[in-house]
This record gives sequence, C-alpha cells and structure tokens, in this order.
Amino acid sequence: TSSHSPGTHHHHHKSSVEGDDPDYDDLYAPGNDDVDDGVIGGSSASNNLKKKNSNNDMQDSGEDEVSSFPVLVCMALHSDGTNPDVRKMIELDQLTTIQNESATVIQLAFRDGDTVRIDFEIHQQPDDATSAAMRKERFLWSLLQIHAMLCTSVVERNSLEARHAPQARPTAVSRHGLLPPLNVRNLDRAELQYVATVNGFLKESPMLCALLDRQHNIGMKGAVQEVEGLQEEEKEVPLEDMDGMAYDMMMGNYSTRVALFVSAEERADAEEVLNATQLDNFISEENAERAAAETISMELHRRMRELEAETCRRLIAWEDEKHYSVVGKQGLFTCQCDTVDSLSLASLYTMLDSLDQELGSMEAWLQEREAEIKPIIEDCKDIEEENRQLEQNWKSSDMLGKELGNLLNGLELPDPVERVLENPATALVYESGGAIDIEASERGVDKIHKAGKSLKEALARAKDAGGVHLRAVSERAQGLDATADHFCTSLAHIIATVMEQIAAEVVAGSDHGKVSKTDTHITISKKIRETQRKFQSALLRYMKLIEVLQQLKPKLLPALRDAYAEMVAEGILMKKRMKGYFQALPGKNSAYLTLMPFDLKDYPAFGEGLALKTVNAPDIEASLSELLPVIAREAYFTAAFFGLSSKQIDGREKKRNFESAKKSVDHSSQYFRYYIQRTVGIVSEADTERGVASGDPMLSLVASIYLNEAMENYVDREKKGGDHSLSLAYVRATILELRKKVDKQWVQWVEEQIEWIKSHPGVPLNGKRAGVFASFSRFPAYLDHLLLCVREGRKENYTPDLANIKVVGYYLQKMAAALLESLRECADRETTDKQYAENVMIMENTYYFTQSIKQRGPELMTLFQKQTTRASTICKQSTDAYLGWMIKREFKALHSLFSNISRIRRDVGDKDVPIHVPRATFVKTLSKESNREAMKEKIQIIYARMEKHLSEDGGLLPVAWKALVKVLYEWFGRWEKLSSQCYKHVLDPSAVDVVRIAKAAGGGTKESRKQLFTETPAKPPARRP
Repeated sequence: TSSHSPGTHHHHHKSSVEGDDPDYDDLYAPGNDDVDDGVIGGSSASNNLKKKNSNNDMQDSGEDEVSSFPVLVCMALHSDGTNPDVRKMIELDQLTTIQNESATVIQLAFRDGDTVRIDFEIHQQPDDATSAAMRKERFLWSLLQIHAMLCTSVVERNSLEARHAPQARPTAVSRHGLLPPLNVRNLDRAELQYVATVNGFLKESPMLCALLDRQHNIGMKGAVQEVEGLQEEEKEVPLEDMDGMAYDMMMGNYSTRVALFVSAEERADAEEVLNATQLDNFISEENAERAAAETISMELHRRMRELEAETCRRLIAWEDEKHYSVVGKQGLFTCQCDTVDSLSLASLYTMLDSLDQELGSMEAWLQEREAEIKPIIEDCKDIEEENRQLEQNWKSSDMLGKELGNLLNGLELPDPVERVLENPATALVYESGGAIDIEASERGVDKIHKAGKSLKEALARAKDAGGVHLRAVSERAQGLDATADHFCTSLAHIIATVMEQIAAEVVAGSDHGKVSKTDTHITISKKIRETQRKFQSALLRYMKLIEVLQQLKPKLLPALRDAYAEMVAEGILMKKRMKGYFQALPGKNSAYLTLMPFDLKDYPAFGEGLALKTVNAPDIEASLSELLPVIAREAYFTAAFFGLSSKQIDGREKKRNFESAKKSVDHSSQYFRYYIQRTVGIVSEADTERGVASGDPMLSLVASIYLNEAMENYVDREKKGGDHSLSLAYVRATILELRKKVDKQWVQWVEEQIEWIKSHPGVPLNGKRAGVFASFSRFPAYLDHLLLCVREGRKENYTPDLANIKVVGYYLQKMAAALLESLRECADRETTDKQYAENVMIMENTYYFTQSIKQRGPELMTLFQKQTTRASTICKQSTDAYLGWMIKREFKALHSLFSNISRIRRDVGDKDVPIHVPRATFVKTLSKESNREAMKEKIQIIYARMEKHLSEDGGLLPVAWKALVKVLYEWFGRWEKLSSQCYKHVLDPSAVDVVRIAKAAGGGTKESRKQLFTETPAKPPARRP
C-alpha cells in the first residue's frame, strides 16, 4: 500500500454521478474549475482565473461536467518512484472505520470488508519518528475533512434526487442511501485539529483551501437561488475563516444547503396545515413537542387520504369521460347532472366490495389453517431444539473425553520414577556397615533429582491445566500430593543422615578439633578453614536433593537448616577449637579480665609519669582478619546450599531469606561470637552476674576502630546480588552488631566524663590563679593513651582517621566541646573576678587546649578543627582584653593624657590642641610618667604581675609577654605621633626604646632582669628643635 501526503496523489476521484443540479456538481467538480479525466488536480488558482477559463472549457468539451466522489488508490511503485501499478481503487463513501494503531500506523476499514493499513515510516531512507508522525497527522486531517464534505454532498444529493426524481440518474449513493457511520478509534478530533492549526496543514494544502472555499460559497446560497438558478459572484474566503470552517467540518458542526421548502406554494400549504391544527389542549403538558408532532402527523395523514380519494374520483371520472366520448354518449364534462359521479362509480364500488369479501374469507381460511398447524410447528421446534442439545452434548462429551485423556496422561509417571519416589533410598549405594557411600551415590542422587523434577512437573500440570475440579483429575492430584509428602519426608531423612555422616568423617579427620600447646592462632585458623572446606565440598554433591525438597516441600527446609547449623557448631566451629584459638592469641584473650575502667580524672595531669597499659589490640586484629572469612564462607554456603539468595525474588522475600540465613549462621558461629565479644571487651550477662559492672572503655574504643576498618573489607561494591552479596551482608551485620555494643559501652563512659567536666573540679570560685583546669590538663593524656593503644602492633607513627569514624569522632568532639563549655560557665559565674581573672582563665586554658591538640599530629587537628578554631578565637579576644587592662593600669596618666589629646584633636585640629592642653602641662606629665627610669619600673611591674597571673604549666607567659610587647609598641607609636604632630615634641624613651626595655624585662632570670633595671641609664639624646 502506498501512502502519500494529503493533497497530492493520495486522494483521487472517479466519475460516479452526472448530476443535473449545478450547485451539487460544484461541490467536487464545479463548472468553473478544470477537470482532467475525473481527477481533481489541486490548485491554488484564484476564482477570477477559473471564471475566465470556464466558457472556453465548456465550448471545447461540448458537454456538462460530472460530479465526483473521492477514491483511495492503492498502487505499487519501484523504489525510485517509477512504474506505478494501480492495484485497487476504493471509494471513500464505503469508509466505515479509521483506527489509530501507533505513532506512525493507521488502519482503514470499508463496508465491503476491505482493510487498508498505512505505515508512514519510510525505512529506505533515514527518517525520524517526528516527521513520520507529522505525515500521519496530515493525512488523517485531510481524510476527515474530505469525508465531512462527502457527507454534506450525500445528504444534498438524496434531497435533490427526491425533488428531481424524473430527471435524476441512479447513483451508488442513491442505491445505498446515506453514508455508513464513520467510527474513529484512538484519535482525538479536537487535538488533531489543534495540531493541524499549529503546523499550518490548511495553508500547505491548496486543494483543501479550494474545496473549503467552494463549500463556503455554496452554503451561502439560499433555497430560492437554488431553484431559480441565480448566480452571484463568489468571494474568496480568508485563511482565518477557512480555519474555522475546517474546525467545524472536523467536529461535525457543518450544515447542508438543502432548503426545507422548494417553492412558495409548499410554504403556503405548510402554513395552512399548521394554522388549521388545534394545539391549545397540550401546550401545558411536559411532552408538548411530542404531542404537537403526533397531532400534525395525524392531520397530514388525514389530508393525504382526502387527496387520494379526490384523485381516485377524478381519475375514474376521466376514464368514464373517455369511454363516453368513444361510444358517443354525453359524459361528465358535457352533462351537468348531479348523479353523474354516482352512476360512474357504481360498477367500481360493486367490484371493490366483492374483492373485500373475498379477501375477508381468505383471511378467515388462513387463520383456521394457522390454528391447526401451530401445534405441529411447536412440536417441530421442540424436536429441533432437543436434537441441537443432543448434538452439542455429544460434541462436548467428545471434547471432554479428549481433554480428560490429555490431563490424565500428563499425570501418569513412569514405573522407574514411581519406584524411586516410593523409596528414594534404593537409588543410593551403601557400604557394608550400612553407611551411605558418599562418592559412589552421585549417580543415585541424579536419579532422585530427576524423579523429583518429574513429580514437580506433574503437580504443576495438574494445577495449571485447570481440571482439578474433575473427580478423576482431583483423585490423581491427591495421589501425587501424598506421594510428594512421603518422598520429601524420606528425602529429608536421607539429607540429615548424609550431613551427620560427612560431619563425623571430617571432624575425625581433623583430630576431633584438638589443639596442642605448640599450635599458634595462625595454625589453628588454617585447620578451621581446611575442615570447613572439606565438609562443604562433600555436601555440594547432595545439593540437588535440597533443590528438589525446595521445589516440592519448602516447609521442611527450616528443620534441615537447624540440623546443619547444629552440626557446624558442634563440629566444624566447635567450642574446643574456638577456645584454643582465642587462647593462642598474643594477649591470651585476657584483656577483658586484667583491665578495669580508667576515668578521665585518673589520668595524670600534663602527662607527668604517664605509664599506661595497652589493651592487646593485636588480638582484635588477628581474630577479625583470620576468622571473619570463615564466617563469610559459612554464610555463603548456607545461602547457596539451601537456596536463600535467588535473584528473582522480591525485596520482602529477600529480607525473609536473609533473616533465615542469619538465624542459621548465628547458631553455627555461636562460639565464635561468644569469644569475639570477650576479645573486644563486651560485658555479657554472665560477667554482670559475676560483679563486672562495665568493661574497659579504652578497649571498647579500640575495638570499635578495628571493627570499622574490618567493615571496609566486606562492602558489596559490585552489587551483583546472589549468594556472595548475602554472605557479605551477614558479615556486615555481625560487625555492626559488635560495634553497637562496644560503642554503647564507650559512649556511656564518655557521658560520665562529660558530667565530671561540667562539675568544674579544682576551679576556685573567684577564678584567680586557677591555672589550667584539671579536665583540660588530663584530656591530652587521654588522647595519648588512645593513640598508644591504637598504634599497638602497627607501623610506627600510625594514626587512625578518627574524623571519618562517625560515632568515635562525634563523641570525642563532644568531649572537647564540653571542655570549652565548662570554661565558659566558669567565666560567666558571678563569683568570678571580671577585672582580669576571667580573661586569664579563658586565655590560659584555650591556649593550652589548642597547643596540646597541635602537638599530637594533623589527624587530631582535623578531628578537633571546629573546637580548636573556636578556642583560638576566644583566646585572642581574652588576650587583647587582658593586655589592654594591664597597660591602662600601669600607664594610667599617660593613657588619660593622650586619650584627651586625641579627642580634642578630632574636635579642633592639631594647631588648637596646645590651647586646651598647654605645652607645659604636657611636657611636665611626660617628664614625670615616661622617663626611662619610670618606664623600666612600670614594665618590670607589668611582667611580675603577668608572671603571677599565669601558671608555669600553661606555658602562656612567653607568648603573652610577646603579645604585650607588640601592644606597647603600637600604643607608644601612636602617642609618639600625637606628640610630634601637636607639640613638636619627641618622646624619650621612644617606642623602639620601650620595646627594648620590655624585651629585656621578659628575658633571662630574675637576677639578670633586676641588674638590668638597676644600671645607670644612658644619657638621652638631644631634643630636636
């Protein structure tokens, strides 16, 4: 089928009607257009050009043009578009259905049964779905527009044929009546019209523009113009109005140009009928319209009968007149006698009366015969219905017999399979002692697997075939269920026996799990892995039996898993071997017994005499690295052997299977879990009963760090699913469970230390000479102990990345934040001295905290970055306030003098300052307060006071004095500038001299400083003019 763009070659028209009505012929082939062989050639020529050529065309053709109906032409073309071959032509008045199948395919159905499927996607050349869909939309829109015009033409043709019946020629439409209703499926007409408007389908189709223009002009003609044949000059319709017409044609809002009345006489007759009809009796009724229509119809029928009677009388009178004229008698038109009509009708009346009597007698005879034949007819109907039912029963019974035979044949099992299902143990090979020969029974395992598979297929066939409600099928299905129950019970017993036998052989081959004194933990772990490998390898040969059991009776698997877990716990991972392994560790697994809780207050202040014990961290590292792979392999085998990790199941089923596998592996590894908990310092219920209230928090913290590192080795990065993912998930769950317990113990200890920090131990109420708080002085010692325990058995200078361990990092930061919060609370107390003690307290402790963290490496700086930044900010603020207070206290007169001068200078300027503060007063104050001897004495006093305020343990004195020297230089520099600008006076000593004096005061011993300050001062330089 060839599909073409609308408006080009797809819509062809063949001549079907030679209409006498000129307006109807104008609808598809108007007289003013050019017609070539009945095919409308699309054109956008104007109406004026058409009118100029119309007369010449009519003279050349010598005959009237004929109207045409659209035709769908199906052609076969070569790939290059040549050699077209018309295969079929289908008139569009036969179109019944348009179905939108996909984005590029539509299907057309016709009344005679033809179906045309059009695919708008061109496979021979690169094309996208968008252009193909646009071609489909354009074709559908054009087809619906043309079909709507065809509908209007058919309605008008039927009406015009009724008017001009003697002249009209028979057509296809007149023979078949109106067009069949058009069904449009999977298509929205309004959306299609919207796409056509947006993409300008009408503008790109000159043919449809011309047809819509003619439709508009024809619709504008009145009924009187049609009858009289008046022709008016047609005006070209704008494109916007054509869009409106196209929308109306698409949505079915079109009307025909057929007038209700052909002539004025018809209108007068209609008015006479309506005026003569009495409608007052039913105007108030609800169904007034229906009653009015019935009354008018009855009136029209009455008038029709009167008209027929009058016509009959006139015809009879005319025939009589002709007869009388032949015989030479006086007829109806020559004789004015009133009895002429009655005489002429006498013979006709007699004949008609006799005919009525004969018809009445005939009807009575037929009714009598009908009454006699009716019982026979009813009996024949009953017999036919019974025969039909019998035939249907015979067919149904035959079909039922065939289906039942097929069902029962599918439920029958071969005799060898039946024997294996009755007693699966017969398929295995036994040794002389009655034990199963594990290796020789592999062929028997295959037989049992095939028999179970056949039984499963038979059960599935009985269920899926839908014949279980039949007694024969139901009985056979029940027999198969009973066979399956017996078979699965025997199979479970065989599997349990095989597992016990293999476990006993493997354990016996490993010396029943004995551990000698010379065995190291590495040797023991290798023995455990080798025993596990042998046991699981032997069991894999019988995995097919588990598959059969899972398909037929999965409810028996939990009991088998429990039996398997018990065998592993008492054989492969027995308590004797687990105990021997953990006792062979370097620390003898005794850390949880020898170490007691060590609180923050128990650590030495400032790290003096630090001799703390480690927590046997290598034991934790060895047990996790050597035994966790064993547990992962056990989880993997449990999931694979018992079918708990299928990739086809949903999330909820996966979760249930994981819980089942976890329960089984937990039982298998119960002794490993017991000893590993003791190794990482978890206090069990038994330890609590013995009086052990809590474990060692440092051991818990170190174990949490090791567990976090071990977790990285069991992350499912590939995420393939299946047995491997389930085993990794189980190990992660085990590690996470251990981490939760050790973190809980350590976090509880941290909360207790925070409460101790908030109690402000050793801090005086007034805050004077508080020094470094006890909590601040012991926190670095705790960090040193932590690093010591973590680095045990590792490379030198190893430091864990504590910042990326969420729980550990968070609570260490919380402890550091509690220290700073405790310092703030002490500074804000009402009893604390606000003059200097508050600032000294803050600056000394924050400086000690920041320096102690910096000295312990970049890892701890990263961990406590937020707290150290806050401490540095607070320290700087407090230091600035404290140094300012010290200078103002010792240089009170100078500070007051230069503050006053600075204020006056801002108000009046440099020149007027001596007016408000005389030069004599200024010089006198300087000579008294800032001479060299006074400066040395004051600076010495400042240093002694600072040395008194700051403790030696904090190490802040050199830093604070250096900051003070800098502040002195800044202040005296500003004062020297004011003196030079306002009074032209040079300070002596200058800012540089003050710095030298201050540096001398802060260096050396007390005796050297005393000697420095008692020396005779050098002669001051001469003053500048």
